[in-house]
Amino acid sequence: MPTGRTPEPGPLSLHVANVLAGEIARRGLRQTDIALQAGMSASQLSRVLAAKKVFTIDQLDAVCRAVGIPLVDVVVMPGQRSRRPRDRSHIPRIDVGPSRDTERAVAKAPPHDRGGDHGDG
Repeated sequence: MPTGRTPEPGPLSLHVANVLAGEIARRGLRQTDIALQAGMSASQLSRVLAAKKVFTIDQLDAVCRAVGIPLVDVVVMPGQRSRRPRDRSHIPRIDVGPSRDTERAVAKAPPHDRGGDHGDG
């Protein structure tokens, strides 16, 4: 439930800020250019890179794209291994098609799934 308070930057925010600020400096990029490409103000970018403000996930994604660094390389903290799935073959496919009643797109259950709490699907 929302508390109405702005979240305080924690260890992950500090790590992300350090990685991005380091990459921006290493590549000789300007924060104003990155902010413009990411669709945020230069002051917003400056505050998140100083770990005074928390990135939204969309802002982080946009800044990573503007810098040219994969998001997964930024959010994995030292000492942790990547949580990126290597093999996605175990993820079941969900077909989406029009509903018979409303013509809206809906997810279709696999043919063998009877639905409900039958314990077999």
